[in-house]
Amino acid sequence: MRHATTIRTGYSQSTDPATAVTELHRAVAHPDAALVMFFCSVAYDMAALAAELHRQFAGIPLIGCTTAGEITPLGYMDGSLTGFSLSAEDCRVRTVCIRDLSGTAPDAGFCAAQDALAGLSEGGQVPDSENSFGLLLIDGMCGHEEIVVSTMHWAMGTIPLLGGSAGDDLRLKHTFIYHEGAFYRNAALLAMVQTTRPFRAFRSQHFTGSRTKMVVTRADPARRIVHEINAEPAADEYARIAGLPPGPVTPELVAEKPLMVKIGGEYYVRSIQQVLPCGSLVFYSAMEQGVVLTLAERHDLLGHLGGLFASISADLGPPELVIGFDCVLRSREAERHQIRHQAGRMLAENHVIGFSTYGEQFAAMHLNQTFTGVALGRPREAA
Repeated sequence: MRHATTIRTGYSQSTDPATAVTELHRAVAHPDAALVMFFCSVAYDMAALAAELHRQFAGIPLIGCTTAGEITPLGYMDGSLTGFSLSAEDCRVRTVCIRDLSGTAPDAGFCAAQDALAGLSEGGQVPDSENSFGLLLIDGMCGHEEIVVSTMHWAMGTIPLLGGSAGDDLRLKHTFIYHEGAFYRNAALLAMVQTTRPFRAFRSQHFTGSRTKMVVTRADPARRIVHEINAEPAADEYARIAGLPPGPVTPELVAEKPLMVKIGGEYYVRSIQQVLPCGSLVFYSAMEQGVVLTLAERHDLLGHLGGLFASISADLGPPELVIGFDCVLRSREAERHQIRHQAGRMLAENHVIGFSTYGEQFAAMHLNQTFTGVALGRPREAA
């Protein structure tokens, strides 16, 4: 745990919910907390964990979600509970939860962002891109990230919006958002933060587009399923074009050779979540028929990560906290190449607290195989 005056971080590896929450509370509880945010494994008993969080953090604004791995003060962990607290001394926070994404109007994200902005404006400074940012946690299995993040961004304008899709340790069944004492499925949670600290929102990926193209010729966008690529069964055609070895198309293989789409002159990763027995591909993002896909070229993950943190330190000085949303496929790739410990150590050295996601949010985009977040520097008056 780092001992800072207004930012506190902590973690627990205990598998017992009561013990884990006690250890986290001991590390991050602050008498004047504006926000506590936590990230937890789905290996915990969710009902017991919710009860302990509600009891021990009573009276403290507390939000969080489940993960596909945690980023703690010691780097990457699995099966743990981690989090941070921000003090009211240099932050004001408003949270808005959307609890029934499948049953809400398409503009629910827009309305949630408007409510959060209005809450910050009451009796305080007007939120803008220099003093405020939004953190979005959303059910990673809901399939509604695109519409929620795009409409939230519309309401927020130039104010940075970033976040992550909750995970469930790659079980791909149920993910949860925590708000006001309980875990919810099919939910999204926006925390609008206004701060006196300098900050920088960021997006980083270590893939670029190649010259190898293909076209989605049959798809089910609502379920994020691609049935055919180039009028051939999707999994077979993808494996052929990507040059995958004979045999099953596994998550480890697709993490090495993701696909990309070009939007507004930039390439964005569109990762494959799973291969169905019928040979169709399920993606982490919606995929329309007619979309041109580009095979990605992989670059040095550690080099890109190091460059990102060097750039952040040049802008802000060494960050006191980085709230990070890191695609689970990045940590899987790092593990496959035996650099996960090095990447985790780099995250810890730069004070990253966050989680491995089922997708990342940045501005109006729902992304894959990306590292997004916001870095907080020392308060301006103390800089």
